[in-house]
Amino acid sequence: MARKRIRVALIGLGNCASAAIQGLYYYSSNPEKEGLWHPVVGGYRVSDIQIVAAIDIDERKTGKDLAEAVFSEPNAFEKHYALPKTGIVVERGLLEDELNPYLASTVKPVKQDREKIIEYLRKNNVEIAVNMISSGLDKSSIAYAEAAREAGASFVNTTPASVATNPVIIEKFEKKGRIVVGDDLMSQLGGTALHRGLVAFLKSRGVKPVKSYQLDVGGGLETLNTMYEDLRDFKKQVKTSSIVEEVEEGWEVVSGTTDYVDFLGNNRITYLQFSATGFMGGGFTINVSLRSNDGLNAGNIILDVVRAVAKSMDDGLSGNVREISNYGFKKTLEKKRLFEATAVFQSKYCG
Repeated sequence: MARKRIRVALIGLGNCASAAIQGLYYYSSNPEKEGLWHPVVGGYRVSDIQIVAAIDIDERKTGKDLAEAVFSEPNAFEKHYALPKTGIVVERGLLEDELNPYLASTVKPVKQDREKIIEYLRKNNVEIAVNMISSGLDKSSIAYAEAAREAGASFVNTTPASVATNPVIIEKFEKKGRIVVGDDLMSQLGGTALHRGLVAFLKSRGVKPVKSYQLDVGGGLETLNTMYEDLRDFKKQVKTSSIVEEVEEGWEVVSGTTDYVDFLGNNRITYLQFSATGFMGGGFTINVSLRSNDGLNAGNIILDVVRAVAKSMDDGLSGNVREISNYGFKKTLEKKRLFEATAVFQSKYCG
């Protein structure tokens, strides 16, 4: 029997968090509206999700009501729904990494120690903590995972940090009887999902991909952060590895963010090109461009994953639940093709 509400903490109140909480209120008030991919997941509706805690390190967000904080700078995600006052005051968070130059020029950090975060999560009876802090803050993501585990909460890692793919962390969550899923959220229809989907389509038509590339141009803090060379290279590896999962035979593929354009805001433009061969070695060249919004692209996946984790907790599961990780994330423990991972998730949680 499903519980009445799923008690959730949001960690990192950037554009994706803004989209998720606006979508939560929007679809809770308008469940019949189009755009919600899975109205029911694991027996839960969107209205069964209750945000009870919120954490950030930017002084422009801490100390404010959550409904105000998600519209504070440097967020660029637009207001799609007028949020009511939540009564949730944003708590100062953890920062165990040095900010790269791009983040340091944008974020004004305030922080506190791990024990206070654990106490805050416990006090609010948080069941699931969703980590949405900036990419590249790997030590901080791991520290949040440890804090959530100590507080008795399951953990969703949307960042590229190796959390849900770390055997040591997985074992600790298993011993605690809690769930950890991730890593690196895959958008509903972002460049990676579209790239993988087109590869699968070509194969279904008997056409062999030979070469492909994916280049992204975007605005917003996450894209600016990705301009840091080390992080850009790492994100490129994660995206490329995810796309390669769609084929057994090797083919040349390059995927990664290429540039930051401030006026794009939270929007992103993805350019894809495919070279492929078919009958008698005949060639195909496909060029595709996709304009999307990072926050909106994350909303459905985040709400689905939270409800699936809640259902898995109800069923007594612990550790990394692979059906959830394979569905919602790019960096996972096992290789699953996009359509297969989605079908397995839907069969288990949406049937």
